[in-house]
Formats: sequence, structure tokens, C-alpha cells
Amino acid sequence: MRLLHRHPDGFDPATPWAQESESIRQDSRLFQQIVAQRRSPHTGRGHAFYRLTGPDWVNVVAFTRAGELLVVEQFRHGIDAPTLEIPGGGCDPGEDPAEAARRELREETGFVATQWVALGSCTPNPATQNNRCHTFLALDCEPDGPLALDPAEELQVWACSWTEWLGCMRSGEIHHALVLAAFQLLSLWEGWPELLCRLEA
Repeated sequence: MRLLHRHPDGFDPATPWAQESESIRQDSRLFQQIVAQRRSPHTGRGHAFYRLTGPDWVNVVAFTRAGELLVVEQFRHGIDAPTLEIPGGGCDPGEDPAEAARRELREETGFVATQWVALGSCTPNPATQNNRCHTFLALDCEPDGPLALDPAEELQVWACSWTEWLGCMRSGEIHHALVLAAFQLLSLWEGWPELLCRLEA
């Protein structure tokens, strides 16, 4: 890479801001909203920053033995509209992300997988959130019983071909940023070319 600009002079992105105070503004089931008063190490000026702290999340790209992708559709209250997504959710306290992925796949689709691959993780919004989203690939999925949803969860499960899903991503029908990030991580996996050949056969 080639540096084009630096502001202010002497700026080093790895130098942390000095923490002067921190308080919890709101505590909900999913997040704590924290107000942090911090001071710039470069200018000396103080600023208030609003942060959301919460559990890590998981996403599961799940293919059945027949090569179909398992997709869930639900109403999302943030945008007041339905979305097509892949199975996923939050890690329980002390729960390993890989275990959370297995649990979420089983709860939301009724399927279990015989082969798992960790594809990597991303930070959903590092400007305001502290958590990570871990993405896993689940292969050779088979049905294992009914869904086991939380009381407020309502969804339907679809099985679609890779061609159908790719078309939905290209058209913009798939717009959940973390779902799109999961398929970017899948495309970087070393085994993706071989799996893609099987899906397109």
C-alpha cells in the first residue's frame, strides 16, 4: 500500500486514545450501550464515544448432502421487512463459537452436519461494536428433527440451489451485510473451487 494522507501530523492508528471515564447508558438482553470519554493522543482533545458491547455472533453456510443451501427467512424489526439469511445467532455466555454454530444450525433448520470448516470472522461494525461474527461451513447436512426456536423467533426454512442463491445475491435480494460477508469468506476458502464444481455439476 502507498500512504496518501495523514491527519493530524504524527498520527499513528495503533496508538490508543486515553480512557478518562466510562458509563453504562443502557443495558439490554443483546447489548450494553456504553458512553466512553476519551482523549486523543495526537491532538489532546477529548470526545465522547458511544459503544455497544455484546456477545460474539455466528453464521453458518450449510449445504445438504444433495448440494442445496439451507436458508432461513424471517421478519427483521430493524428494517421492518423480511430477509433471506443463513442460520446464525449469538453465542451464549461461555459458549465456543463452533458449538454455537452447531446449536444454531440445529435450532433454526432442524439439520445437523457431519463436516465443519471454520471460515474466519469479521467485526460487524468496529466503529461502535466490540463483538465479532464467526462464519462456519457445514457440509453434508441431514434432517435431525423439528425446529427448536426461541419464543420470539418465527421463520421458514428453504433449500435452494447455488445458482438460485447466487442470483439472489446479484439482484440485491440478499442484503444482510453479515450474510454477504460470510460468502466472501467462503470464496476465500482454499476448498471453495472444488466445492463450487460439485454445486454447479
